[in-house]
Amino acid sequence: MYEALERHADDFNDLQNLLADPSSGQRLIDLERALQQSAQSVGDAQGGNELDRSNRSKIYQGLMAASRVIAQLREQELAR
Repeated sequence: MYEALERHADDFNDLQNLLADPSSGQRLIDLERALQQSAQSVGDAQGGNELDRSNRSKIYQGLMAASRVIAQLREQELAR
C-alpha cells in the first residue's frame, strides 16, 4: 500500500534540501506521484468495519493534501 512512498523515503527525509536544489524538479514530481499512488492504494482498499473505512478515508485525504503541499512548494521554488 505504501511501496511508492518507501521508494522515496530518502527524498522525504531531505525535503528541505531537495526544495532548495534547482535541479530537483523531477524528483519533487516523483514525490507528488508517490503520494498520489499511495492515496489511490488506500482508497482502493476494501473490507474492514466502519472505523477502518473512516481511517482509510482520513489517510487518503492526508496523502492527497501532502501531494498538493509538495506541488505548491515546488511551484514556489520555481517562481524564485
